[in-house]
Amino acid sequence: MTVKNFHFTPEFYVLQANWPKRLRKEKDFFTSIIKKRNVKSILDIGCGTAHHAQLFSNYVENITAIDPSSEMIEYARENIIKSSNVILKVGGFENLNSLISGQYDLIVCLGNTLPILGSRKKVKLALKSTRKKLLKNGVAIFQFLNFTPSIIEKEKFYKPKIINKDNKIYIVTKHFEYGKLKTRADFLTTVISDSGNLEDFYVNTYFICTLRDKIFLKMASNCGFKKIELMGTGGRGVFDRKKHVSLYALLYR
Repeated sequence: MTVKNFHFTPEFYVLQANWPKRLRKEKDFFTSIIKKRNVKSILDIGCGTAHHAQLFSNYVENITAIDPSSEMIEYARENIIKSSNVILKVGGFENLNSLISGQYDLIVCLGNTLPILGSRKKVKLALKSTRKKLLKNGVAIFQFLNFTPSIIEKEKFYKPKIINKDNKIYIVTKHFEYGKLKTRADFLTTVISDSGNLEDFYVNTYFICTLRDKIFLKMASNCGFKKIELMGTGGRGVFDRKKHVSLYALLYR
């Protein structure tokens, strides 16, 4: 077994999800918020390959999408973004204040990006930076895992994803090992050659901040957010820590 640093190329990252299906499922949740709050501008932090930014571009006047990976941003620019009202930039929470000069009606941070920062201290700094970039009546939406121990234990192995790429078959399984402060995330990858032989097996590992909902609520409140609303997986209904695998946190400035 080989243990490698956590890194997916943009091409491989895109293949991890069925993007058309995911965006169809999430569209109503986001568009309802955009319409209800008359959102004109969006900042997407940790945008990855910017699939969400392209979706949002159909409903608002301008979008800025940022990601620390220059590879992701370049891929998004060449392959995903078709709308002229989307600005792509390389960066993350650590340089948000210097990178972004204006304020936004809506800020989104999706796909467990916030816990990936790795520590509560960094999460708190990210929340403070986010609030500063919101307009007076703005809202921020953070999506992340439900770190309740029983849920993590139940969902510790995700259904394997089978990916065909470069005449090889990649079988990828996600695994989570709960920790009180940090949760270990493993991407177990088996590579099968075009002749059907086992070519490689390796593990990409990283540690994410165990962001329990009660801890998050306290942190967000201490960072100055006046109202916080937690919704369940897919933004459907009130969050239930005993049932939902992930959650959306809506933070109102």
